[in-house]
Amino acid sequence: MGYEMKSRAIVHGAVSIVNAIPTGLGGALGVDLKTIVEAQLHNTNKRELEIEVEVEDEKIEDTTLIEKTVDKLLNIVGNEKACIHLDIYSNIPVARGLKSSSAVSDAVVLAVSKLLGIRLNYMEAVNLAVDACIEAGVTLTGAFDDAVTCMIGGVNITDNYKREILAHWDVEEDLSIIISIPEEKIYTGELDIDIFRNVRTLSNRAVSLALNGLIWDAMIINGIIIASAMNIDYRPMMEVLKKNVLSCGVSGKGPAIVAVTRPDYENEIEREFKKYGKTLKTKPNNKTAIVEVLE
Repeated sequence: MGYEMKSRAIVHGAVSIVNAIPTGLGGALGVDLKTIVEAQLHNTNKRELEIEVEVEDEKIEDTTLIEKTVDKLLNIVGNEKACIHLDIYSNIPVARGLKSSSAVSDAVVLAVSKLLGIRLNYMEAVNLAVDACIEAGVTLTGAFDDAVTCMIGGVNITDNYKREILAHWDVEEDLSIIISIPEEKIYTGELDIDIFRNVRTLSNRAVSLALNGLIWDAMIINGIIIASAMNIDYRPMMEVLKKNVLSCGVSGKGPAIVAVTRPDYENEIEREFKKYGKTLKTKPNNKTAIVEVLE
């Protein structure tokens, strides 16, 4: 079976500055983890979606989000008989609060829209990805802050309900980001949203700090709030805050804990985190997503 066209999208990951669940206001920081989607349009007369997903060290069986994202794009063009094959690779751990769903949905939107000839700007692509995430049940607030940050990089503070970017700027790139990745997974569909109501006031303070550029302070406060609300073990965070770090906090709904430091101190932080399980090292990302047609 031949194919008519092939496209590739590369979208970067993100970590939380402020979780949007308590207030609807959130913030995220782009990081240099990647999700790559290669899409092929086959010249057959049937509607079919073939999906192959590879996430480092993990097996992915639930492809609901990917299917809903593609369906939204096929409905735009009214094409009932498109046969699309997707190869998806990611080094973003799943269900740890590291924005894997937003990155995948962003990348699928970019790759498949290019394949189908749908012209979308970045914000239109983000909104379509957010809609798909809501329908798939992988987000409580739409995760607009995460989807925007995966798409355009840098620091973004957003109103997730209004889907507005309240502030955006590039972050210093000569920083090291060390992530502690516990074995436990936390799926959004299993969360009780009521647990976040009691932390709204503190969360609003973290948002105010972030909007004033004090993102490292905001990340620490947010980390304490989310760890308390979710009963996440924040011993790694408390230990690392005694070291040479700019910040440390819980990413997303956890249980991943993220430390930001200077390169000179990254080994010291990594050693501390390794006492609690797997770790991942990365850097900030200010680059926007890439989509291209492949020959």
